Parts: sequence; structure tokens; C-alpha cells
Amino acid sequence: MFFATRAITMCGRFNINQTPGLQSLLEALGTNVALANQYNIAPTESVPIIYEAEGQRSCHPARWWLTPSWSPGPDTRFSMFNARAETLEQSRAFKGPFRHRRCVIPCTSFVEWKTEGGSKQPWEIFRPDGAIAFAGLWDLWGDELLSCCIVTTAASESLSVIHNRMPVMLDRAGCDLWLDTTQPTARLAPLMQPEAPYPLSYRPVHTSINNARHKVLPEPL
Repeated sequence: MFFATRAITMCGRFNINQTPGLQSLLEALGTNVALANQYNIAPTESVPIIYEAEGQRSCHPARWWLTPSWSPGPDTRFSMFNARAETLEQSRAFKGPFRHRRCVIPCTSFVEWKTEGGSKQPWEIFRPDGAIAFAGLWDLWGDELLSCCIVTTAASESLSVIHNRMPVMLDRAGCDLWLDTTQPTARLAPLMQPEAPYPLSYRPVHTSINNARHKVLPEPL
């Protein structure tokens, strides 16, 4: 399932581009992997996630659309690629993963759409001096489908000019805390505040990015 023209939802696209910053992030997380470039990634596509089990971290491909373990099966009737930080503990779908199955999703940029004069203008948001680590949740349906979602929060003051929501982003210490599922969820609240842990830049990009089948890096205007 592709979101070809209506992908104007919050954090509905991101990019993975092999850069020194991305590799530094992966090494800092203890995963010695080389990720393939992925551009204009849309919900339901496969993305890399990093999680910790029995003290060991590993990187796995997962479907970016969380399917709860108790679900009758994969279903795209309900939006499950983002999870609101404010309601994680109240959500039947997300509270279990929030407590026991947290992950980090690496990327080099993501796209948000800003309403300008009645139309939607895509903006690319990136970290000039490194890669971005999203706070994510994962679950396993049956023995066959590993899936994930991105946790979102209210936008920071600087990003609120583009959109009123943003992904929860983590620095190195934040990643360590988020991945440690022995920690009580109360300790995670400071990580989910409407503030990025590092400086971000943003720029308008060509609307060709609106088409999820257009698998190239965003083209700055």
C-alpha cells in the first residue's frame, strides 16, 4: 500500500542516506551495519530498526506500520505508523510495546508538509552535523511480521512554523535510555518533550516528493 498523493500526514516520509553521520550513529548504538540508501520512505515500507534484547542490540528490517501481536492480522484501516507520546499508556495497541518493545529508527532527514496559501508545501528537516534517531516502538505478529511505528510529540517552537507535531528524536544518552526496557516508562517522559536534542535545519523541497513512488532524495527549491 502506497500513500502516493495524500501523504500529508505527520512524519509520513523520511530518508536514509549513507553519510559519515549515519555511520557514526550506528556505531555509537553498537550496531556494526551498513544500511542501504532508502529515499522517500513511506508508511508500510520496510525500514531498519534497532532494539535491545538480553543486553544485546541488533538491527532488523521492520514494516513501518505497527501490527499488534494480538491483532487478527495486518490491517491498514487504522493509522498505525505514528504513535502519540501523550497517549501511549492509554492505547491498547501501543502500551505494551512502549513498556517492553522500544526501538530506535535511524534516518538522515524527514519530510513535513506546511499549508501555504491553500496548498501543501513539503519541507525537508535534517541535522546538519549528523544523523537523526527516532524513538520507535516495535511488535511481532505471529512469527512472521516484525513491524514498527514512530513516536510523535508536539512540535518544538522552531518546527511549529511547519507542522504542529514532530517525531520524538533522541541523542546518544536518550537512545541508551529508550532502548533499556528495564527502565520504568516514567523515566522516559523527559525524552518526549517538544524539543529536539540537537540543532535542526529545514528547507522547502520539490513537490515531486509527494509521490511515494518517487524514490530519490528531496530536491531543494
